[in-house]
Amino acid sequence: MAKPPSHPVTTVELAARLGISPSTVSIVLRGQSERRKISARTVERVLQAARELNYVPNQWARNLRRQKSGMIGVILASFRWDWAQELTTGMAEVFESTGYTPFVAVHAYQPERARRELLSCLQRRDEAIIMVPLPGLDDAYERARAMGIPIVFVADRPSTLADAHFVAWDSPADIKLAVEHLVQIGRRRIGFVGFDYPMPLNAARYRAYRSVLQRAGLPIDPRWVARGSMLLSPEEIIEKSIAQLFQPGQPHPDAIVVQHDGLATLLLDAIRTHGIRVPDDVALIGMGDYPITRFAGVSLSTVKEPIAEIGREAAKAALDLLSHPTQPPIQRLLPCGELKIRHTTVPGASGA
Repeated sequence: MAKPPSHPVTTVELAARLGISPSTVSIVLRGQSERRKISARTVERVLQAARELNYVPNQWARNLRRQKSGMIGVILASFRWDWAQELTTGMAEVFESTGYTPFVAVHAYQPERARRELLSCLQRRDEAIIMVPLPGLDDAYERARAMGIPIVFVADRPSTLADAHFVAWDSPADIKLAVEHLVQIGRRRIGFVGFDYPMPLNAARYRAYRSVLQRAGLPIDPRWVARGSMLLSPEEIIEKSIAQLFQPGQPHPDAIVVQHDGLATLLLDAIRTHGIRVPDDVALIGMGDYPITRFAGVSLSTVKEPIAEIGREAAKAALDLLSHPTQPPIQRLLPCGELKIRHTTVPGASGA
């Protein structure tokens, strides 16, 4: 076996050692040998030599030749509750075979932090950006677009950009399943816990909750609606929600719809800490079907969000825009319609 050289090996050196052309080596190492009809014997020789000589592709040099960075900026809200992991897993399935590398950051719902991350994307010359939007950043979005960098929003979309590209869950349709389930099991004082967040889908989700109650002839009591600012931590939102929903001497809701499962698991823990029985005293249902909701100690009723599919479709949208930058806006609302009934609304339920 040849001794690996002390310097990084190039495709030209590999080709010279094997007595074949550098282009053939590049085709094999890019995984395109079958499409380009390279023989199996040549493929094995190239791969064996690459292993023996510790060949590592120089992505930066390749991108410099292409005048491209090979990076896709991904700016998410946070890494809590596995939402980001499922989303980026879906993206990776698409990007893996394309040569693009996602660069992931979070803005924690802080506008200035989001602005800095967007600026970093521009400075790195990321070829596209996928992000959870925030209000008040239209100038930063327009600056990226003026530089020819497409932005695909996920989870929601800016209300001020009618032509924005976005991929999101059709959550207003699916939250109706959650509220209707609570009505069907006999709950009549149905509250809501979530974010007061000026984005179209977020607002539509709350309106859908209200519309189901109105159709059922049930009260919408402001005492049972707790919507916290995005500037607050989830723990602060839950603390304020508990104080508002369960005031001593006042009727409290007998069921609560929570805007997403992360908040719902925190609320479930807080309710139990206060000695309130779930679902006997109050039924609880979330939205998302995050992995934590399926644990035996949680067993949270919820509505499934197609998170990985959103990641895949957002990645495909970014690639489409890189290939066809002048196409009409890509705007996709993905339905799901899967209600997961578990112990927090129906004791002994299996999650089907």
